[in-house]
Amino acid sequence: ILAAPALAGCSVGALNLGTTNYKGQPLSAVIAKLGSPEEQQTIAGQKTYTWVRGNALQECRIRVTMAGDVIDNYEGTGDVNICSQYGALSGGLKGYLD
Repeated sequence: ILAAPALAGCSVGALNLGTTNYKGQPLSAVIAKLGSPEEQQTIAGQKTYTWVRGNALQECRIRVTMAGDVIDNYEGTGDVNICSQYGALSGGLKGYLD
């Protein structure tokens, strides 16, 4: 019963796209897969980059947090179906609900 919303394509939640896939790699590794980020900011001294995929009704936000010149964290939030599509296109990343 709990899996029904995800199967119906209505699920929204946090999607962990496999934080070790890009961890320790340069930002250019993600840019090569997703293109240029839509947003850049500094949070608590760490640079973050965000990509937005999908549309207003079904959106996935993919965020990279840097540790100096290398990636510390790679995660997606939003529509599970959209996020998982981009996870698959980004080197076969495995996604699961938190």
